Amino acid sequence: MNTLFGDDPGTDVRPSKCKGHADVPGHGPAGETCGTCRYRVTLEGGSRNFQKCELTRKYWTSGFGTDIRCKDPACRLWEPKPPLQCGDDERNGAAEHQL
Repeated sequence: MNTLFGDDPGTDVRPSKCKGHADVPGHGPAGETCGTCRYRVTLEGGSRNFQKCELTRKYWTSGFGTDIRCKDPACRLWEPKPPLQCGDDERNGAAEHQL
């Protein structure tokens, strides 16, 4: 059934928004993920860790809306992590941030 304006209210044609990602996931190198990107950071908050993209830092919130998942496909801004240095955290390749 169509609405007064002729559109079908049962279909949503708007693209999903990936607020936590710097660009659309899946447009980066094949086989790479956010988890292997140099811009992924882990924030410690209470009893949980939150994965964020460093490139979207100015948009970070304290909510899950700006989180990313390590298994998300890489975006076109993906860059490999630099080699680990002495004292770096093994999970990030850099020191963890505190909320």
